[in-house]
Amino acid sequence: MNRITFSRDGEIRPAAVVMVGLVLSAIAFALDMLIANAAPLAFGAPGEVPEFGIGKVLLASIPAVLGNALGFYTSYRSYSPRALVKFLVPAAGFFVAFMIPPVWGLLAGGTFAAFAVAATLNVVPVAIAVSVLLGLRPDIQRPAGATVASPGNA
Repeated sequence: MNRITFSRDGEIRPAAVVMVGLVLSAIAFALDMLIANAAPLAFGAPGEVPEFGIGKVLLASIPAVLGNALGFYTSYRSYSPRALVKFLVPAAGFFVAFMIPPVWGLLAGGTFAAFAVAATLNVVPVAIAVSVLLGLRPDIQRPAGATVASPGNA
């Protein structure tokens, strides 16, 4: 599967990462629209949850997915043993940044149902992007002479 985004020489293909990001954005947007329309009724509070229009759903899904795709590209464009950390730390940062508005709304006196719907709208795109992009990681070959630290040779 990682041959989509990496050549046989191990070089990352920027256009492929953009295409994967756009496809994941479309999937996340579709799921977020379903959540925005069905979740208020599922929580039993259709009048309590503000309308999540297409603009709010777009802002919750597209930047989160494309930001994680950008983080994936920048962390794997050259060999680094810390590439996974370089990808996951910004992904966690995106998640925290996108969770600030729902938490702020809850602290400002909003309902729990509104918080739950907004939090779900933010969790789904990040979860989709991070899980799929982690599956596209390259099989990094260690340079000759590099050893893995273990309790026996540490």
